[in-house]
Amino acid sequence: MALVIPTAATTFADATSTEGGARRQYVLAQFRSDASLEWVRELRAVLVTDELKYRGFRDARPRLRDECELWARIENGIGQATIIAIDPRPVEAEVRLAFREERRIPEEGFGEQAILSTCATALIANTPVAYLPHELSKAVRWARYDPIVSLDEFTPDEIQKQIGGGLRQAKIFAARAHAVFDLEGLKSFTATTRDIYSSPLSRVLFAELLSTERAFDTESPATIMVLNNAADAIATAIGSGLPIQGQYSEKPVVREVDSRGIDEIQAADIAAGWAREILETNESKTLGARFERVWVNGVRIK
Repeated sequence: MALVIPTAATTFADATSTEGGARRQYVLAQFRSDASLEWVRELRAVLVTDELKYRGFRDARPRLRDECELWARIENGIGQATIIAIDPRPVEAEVRLAFREERRIPEEGFGEQAILSTCATALIANTPVAYLPHELSKAVRWARYDPIVSLDEFTPDEIQKQIGGGLRQAKIFAARAHAVFDLEGLKSFTATTRDIYSSPLSRVLFAELLSTERAFDTESPATIMVLNNAADAIATAIGSGLPIQGQYSEKPVVREVDSRGIDEIQAADIAAGWAREILETNESKTLGARFERVWVNGVRIK
């Protein structure tokens, strides 16, 4: 049961993955409900389709570029997206180095499963949901804070168990967790999504978090359960200290939806595909030239 503040905005997100094996990047695009999406309806009409998908957009791109005014609107519209990329490769490099230094595995023939599992745990540990009760104890300075949930419920290992384990699920969870903490109130000087806990504006930021509904395309229901549990824990712990009062409701803050008929999800599909294409040939920092806001492994790039 979550504390619901009058909804300030809703975000909609879809995701894809770059080419490669288990270590490929997971790319999530997120649009706010107040984004200008007339270009989506125009594009759907031009492509004569009920539902936009990146593959169809990519195939039609050469002729779309010939319609200069429409193309400009498409580029500007796609640029409104926030991109959240989860790249396991730098994490894996650190894991391998640590394993070598600790001599836990032979120099040759590394235990790949152990490395990938440790990488998954590290990605989860880097999210603002991991160790939530401890993090809240640092943020809630305006009143006495008694943890209402056990730290054990939000350890990386426990979260990994709840979402089903494996690197793929860890990437999905990490992207969605960072997306939930992607807040308009986090200014450009913010370095990571975890900065909400140390920000002097934490009251305002938590109010925004709890007043923003998040919708993700259907992919991983287990991650939604953990994120809603986190929202419930935040609401219960700090509800009375928020600048805007709300009421408790059974309505979840985070949910999965079917993309058909939702312009924002279809826009996110296009944006995620475009971002994936950029990442397959360029460094992640180049995403900033195309998109309004970019996070990579929870670190703000733009």
